[in-house]
Amino acid sequence: MDSFVNSVSSQTIPLDGIDAGFFAFSISMCYWYKNSTRSSWSTFMPPDILEKSFYRAMQAFPILAGQLKIDANNRMYIKVDKDDLNMPVYTDTCCNLEYSDMQESGFNIHKLPVDLSGEYGVPVSSRAIGGRIKPAYFHAFRFKNNSGLLLFVSVAHYAVDGYGCSQFISRWAEISRWMQQTQSGNSVEQLPVRQYTFDRSIHDSYCLKQANDLDALTFEGLATRTLFSRWLAWISPEMRGRVFKLMSNKTNRKCSFFHISAKTMDDLRARVQAHAPEGIRYTANDVISAYLTIVIGQAKEKAFEDKWKKPLRLTVRALSGNKLGKHKDLVTTIDMNIRPRVNNPDAMDFTGNMVMGRSIVFSQDEVQQEPIDKAVSELALRINQAMSSVDLQYLGQVWYLQNKELDSYMWPTWCYAKNSNKLVVSNQARFAHYSIDFGAGRPDMVRHAPHSFRDAIFIMPDNPAAGGYIFEFKLDPVVEANLVCNKDWMRLVGKYDSYM
Repeated sequence: MDSFVNSVSSQTIPLDGIDAGFFAFSISMCYWYKNSTRSSWSTFMPPDILEKSFYRAMQAFPILAGQLKIDANNRMYIKVDKDDLNMPVYTDTCCNLEYSDMQESGFNIHKLPVDLSGEYGVPVSSRAIGGRIKPAYFHAFRFKNNSGLLLFVSVAHYAVDGYGCSQFISRWAEISRWMQQTQSGNSVEQLPVRQYTFDRSIHDSYCLKQANDLDALTFEGLATRTLFSRWLAWISPEMRGRVFKLMSNKTNRKCSFFHISAKTMDDLRARVQAHAPEGIRYTANDVISAYLTIVIGQAKEKAFEDKWKKPLRLTVRALSGNKLGKHKDLVTTIDMNIRPRVNNPDAMDFTGNMVMGRSIVFSQDEVQQEPIDKAVSELALRINQAMSSVDLQYLGQVWYLQNKELDSYMWPTWCYAKNSNKLVVSNQARFAHYSIDFGAGRPDMVRHAPHSFRDAIFIMPDNPAAGGYIFEFKLDPVVEANLVCNKDWMRLVGKYDSYM
């Protein structure tokens, strides 16, 4: 730790509206490593090297040792004080479970003797220790007889996005491998130099001073000011954290994991592409997002209709002319990494938040179709056009709205919370999770920890040996039950796990 402390310079890092909008969330990941050869602790993820390499990696990420504050103008910033560092929590422990026990459970972290997804899950602000919000938490969890290791990582979303978090873990692993090679006495090359930046002024290159050309849905979601959003922006970060903690406790923690093979995905994309207009080429994300919009939209609608079949609700529905029993349109939001779109050579070194959600409204008539290839193509076309419309001008207007007023970063919170008929798709299949090797081989499995992102789907790469993708769902249990009964969806799925 001393090497990190001695390397730190005191600094203030202003946060922008994008960062502040992610205040209540963490990026929580589970990396599972199997000790196939049952090698000793000195060679399999050795505790001393794992910890030393962690603090060496921290030298490039001092933002993870800063304290979240609010200035006199209600703007959030991170204060890195060399003499009063807010260090992330780092823990290395053992348990009496075998790694094979976790494999048999489907890598269910609720089988562990500690609740990693509770106190150190989402929201980040529940981790107030000593009156401070901890920016990150890392737990190396070793299994019986050194049979394997779970590396649990939970990092504040206001400090980094998924790409930035992945960059930190990759750097940590790279240093760990280098240290082990050096310690073994083998001739090794110098540790590669990596450049990272967390300077939020990178957004200035495309920021605009107006938002006249945004679509109505995006404008309303970013520009609707409420008393609730103003109050959330006014209270302290610690108090706001308690509010979000209370809200997250009311959401069900059930998570489901569906595996779809690469061949199945390729076949689906090819069939849907055959119905695309001339000159349009769908991405895999266009196609799977369209398919999910249909099958999950139908599962939500059935849950809604079953709810209104209860006698009292039927009476109210009849007296209201069915208006109260009519479900709203479905809003599908697709997260996107905007680094390739900002035309800035430093963007790929930027570890802060450069992620944006593009929302599209689908009517119930569009959603309530059989997910045949032609119907999926129609929705995929709309998604493709919406994603293609995200250019520098679009990004500049969104950034402007999220930073326009002192509390504008909290405006979307209310719009998100009030809409129950929504779906968020975050495709992280391109992240190099399975290249993160600490010196004992690649991970056996990589998943998000159970989270409170309601109505969210994370698309993750599966282990390269298995191939394909893992779809991590966080849905209402009734909606999930309806989805599992959808024969079209289950025909795509090769494997299905679900746990609380």
